[in-house]
Amino acid sequence: MKQIHKALVLTGPGQCSTARVSGPVGEGPVLVAVEYSGINYKDALAVTGKAKIVKASFPFIPGIDLAGTVLESDLEDYKPGERVVLTGGGLGERYSGGYTQLQAVPSKYLLKIPESMSTRTCMILGTAGLTAMLSIMVLEDHGVVDGEILVTGASGGVGMIAVKLLASLGYTVVASCGSTHLWHKLQGLGASRTINRISTDADRPLMHAQYDGVVDAAGGTALSAALPQVRLHGCVAASGNAAGVKLNTTVFPFILRGITLAGIDSNTATVQDRLIAWERLQQLISDQVADQLLMATISLEDIASVCSAKIGGKAPGRFLVITAREM
Repeated sequence: MKQIHKALVLTGPGQCSTARVSGPVGEGPVLVAVEYSGINYKDALAVTGKAKIVKASFPFIPGIDLAGTVLESDLEDYKPGERVVLTGGGLGERYSGGYTQLQAVPSKYLLKIPESMSTRTCMILGTAGLTAMLSIMVLEDHGVVDGEILVTGASGGVGMIAVKLLASLGYTVVASCGSTHLWHKLQGLGASRTINRISTDADRPLMHAQYDGVVDAAGGTALSAALPQVRLHGCVAASGNAAGVKLNTTVFPFILRGITLAGIDSNTATVQDRLIAWERLQQLISDQVADQLLMATISLEDIASVCSAKIGGKAPGRFLVITAREM
């Protein structure tokens, strides 16, 4: 007998509702009882239809990350009862996503949750936490192992988590965001300074060099403004586009200061990089710290309204979606 469970179903761009679904959704060798998902900016774009995130046909279940427990598996590497996390790799874009209670998933990017990390904490971090950790790993790889780091888009999930991680690693963190009511929260997460959205002078291709590195979670105008302010041989790890997709800059930051602009794509990050990132996240983020990063816990029925608010800039930070059903 097929199991009945709930899911958020898109019937077209910007058209969604919760529905009862018969049997697991998705195609893959591992059946997961999904307990948690999250709301990322990409999810908000997909659910509201503001961008063509969904590459599959409708009806479709969105959600680019999930965490839960293996129920059944055709693979020896995954056994019933094991806790797993899946982010990116086409989840919620090319194939059915995490806004459901039963999901048959592919194994390419499926990972076991670190033993000392709770499933809840894993998904409070989710795609945003993975992206933030990968960004910091890139800074380290380019020799930026201390100093002053600017975090743009600090009110978002990636930004908030990056602030906490950087502060825990001993960096001096400058958090930039236009949501001044969140400055106190960012300071509580470890920011040494909080500033408004940064701007640039179009007549000055290079400005005063004050940042050793940048975790750019905003893109667009924020990234354009950050590049001329990075010190000699600094690194900028760019992962966002909420502030726009166009980059207005010159070659001078790169050829006169030797700055590296590194793109962060957690969607297609290698399994090895993912494993390293999750291991470091479990070392740096306890359950108590994860709670500091959480803005709210919501249900499947709340997703559409939160996504709409996030697109409008009124729902900053991480939202945890509880999907778990009674077994």
